[in-house]
Amino acid sequence: MAGSIRRFFTNIICGFIYNRDTRRRVRVVLNSSMVDSLRFIRKNLGRPIRKIKTFVGYQARNLLISVNDEYIYKFPLRRSNSRELTLRESRIVSALAPLSPIYVPPVEVFSHRGVLVRRYEFIRGTGLRQMPVEVALANLETLSKQIARFMYEIGCSDPESIRDLKPDANMKPGYMHGWSQGDICDNFIVDMNTMQVIAFIDWEDSAFGDFSRIFSGDRASPHRELMSAVKREYDRLYFG
Repeated sequence: MAGSIRRFFTNIICGFIYNRDTRRRVRVVLNSSMVDSLRFIRKNLGRPIRKIKTFVGYQARNLLISVNDEYIYKFPLRRSNSRELTLRESRIVSALAPLSPIYVPPVEVFSHRGVLVRRYEFIRGTGLRQMPVEVALANLETLSKQIARFMYEIGCSDPESIRDLKPDANMKPGYMHGWSQGDICDNFIVDMNTMQVIAFIDWEDSAFGDFSRIFSGDRASPHRELMSAVKREYDRLYFG
C-alpha cells in the first residue's frame, strides 16, 4: 500500500516536470527507498552525513548517492541480475586495476536487505565529456597519449583470474580486441589544472571483445577529434 501511494504522488509531481531526463531522475529518486539507503550509508560510514548528491545511473539501472565528497554508493534498481553485475565488476576491477597506467578506484561490496551495494571512492575532477570542447582540443596531445596508453595496456592484458568472464576463455587479445569499457568519454576523470587523467571509473559494462567502435561509433561526439587522436596514438603503441 505504501509503495502504491508513493508512486501515485510521484506521478503527480513528475507531471509538472517538463524535461524528460530531469523527470526520470526525480521519478527514480522518489520511488526508491531513499531514507532506508541513507540509514545504511550512515551506519556504513560510522559518522554523520554532511553532504549528499544523488544521481541516476545509465538507463535508470542504479541510484547513486555521493556522500561528504568521500564516497559514492550505488544501489541497484529494478535489475534481477544486479548481484551478478556487482560481483562481476568487482572481479574485473581487482584484476585490471594493477595493470592500468591510470588509477582505477576499488569496488567495495556490502550486503543490505538482500541486495549488494557498491561503494566507490569519490574522485574530484571533470568527466572527459563534460570538458569544454575547446579545452579538450587545446590539450589534444596530452590527453590522447594518456587515454591511448590506458586502452592499449588494458586491451592487451589477459589476467587469468577473469578469463572465465570472456565469451571464450581461450580468446586472446589483439588489435582493438580485448578488455575495454564502452563509455570511454564518460568515465575518464581529468584534473582540469594539469590535464592529467586521474582516474577511470564505472566498469559495470566492461567486456572482452572488439572495441573498435569506441573510435568510430560515436560520430556525434563533440570529442570525436580527440578520439581520432587517441586512435593514432593507440596504433603507434600497438604497431610500434
